[in-house]
Formats: sequence, C-alpha cells, structure tokens
Amino acid sequence: MGEEVIKTGVDRLIVFLEGKEKAPLLETAKALGVSVDTLQSWVDFLVEEGLLGIEYKFTKPFIYLNKGDKEKAKIIGEEELSWDTYHQTFLEKANEKHIPEIKAASLWKNHVMLKLEEKKTFFFDEARKRNKDDLEVAWQAYKTDVLMRI
Repeated sequence: MGEEVIKTGVDRLIVFLEGKEKAPLLETAKALGVSVDTLQSWVDFLVEEGLLGIEYKFTKPFIYLNKGDKEKAKIIGEEELSWDTYHQTFLEKANEKHIPEIKAASLWKNHVMLKLEEKKTFFFDEARKRNKDDLEVAWQAYKTDVLMRI
C-alpha cells in the first residue's frame, strides 16, 4: 500500500496560509475548492482557538495565521492525524492477528465510520455555538470528504 496522508480541508487551509501575510476569504475558498460558508465555519472555529486571525478592509474579510501559532497549527494538522500513520498501524495490528487484507480493509472502513459518528456530537455542538445553519448538510459534506479519502 502507498504512503498516502489524508488531509482535511482545515489542513489544506493551514498549508495555504503558510507564508502568506493575509489572504482574502473569497479567494481562499476558491483556491481550496470549498464554499465560502464552509470556509467561514472553519475560520470561525480556528479564530476561536487562536490559530487564525481575521480582519476586514472595507467589509472584505482577510484571514491569516496568528504569529507564533504556526507550530500549534502544524500540531493540530498532525493530530487530525496523519491518517496514513493511523491506517498503517491499524493494518499492522490486523496483520499480527492474521486477518486477511480484504477483511482488514472492510474493518478499516467500519472503524472510520465509527470514529466519524463519535465526532458527530462534537461537530454539531461546535456548529451550534457558532449559530450555524444547515448542520446536517455541513456534517454530510464533512463525512463525504473523509470517506472519499479512505
């Protein structure tokens, strides 16, 4: 199996902002291939966590990585875990237990589905704190993004 690292949209956002002083929200959404609403929800969360900053120039929002928090941002990206490392560990354990490769692949998919369901409550709670609409639509988009990568 190849050494593929699964990156979330937030990981891509952090990488996109690295080395940039500021980036316009609309252009960033286009560059990442996500809706402005989706990007705004990520930015809202990351601003609350202190990883990103946002400022407005004539009502146009610009986002940026907070100075000194780039290392923290990288750590969060790694915690969303190099899915590749997590997946590899999973497969190694399956191999140690002599589980056939095809069965291990099925177990992996089930495992990811369970982990997603564990995150669902957190996802909805955080979205509600930010008064976000269409929570189910946002959740389905996130879930689809993750599942497409496994």
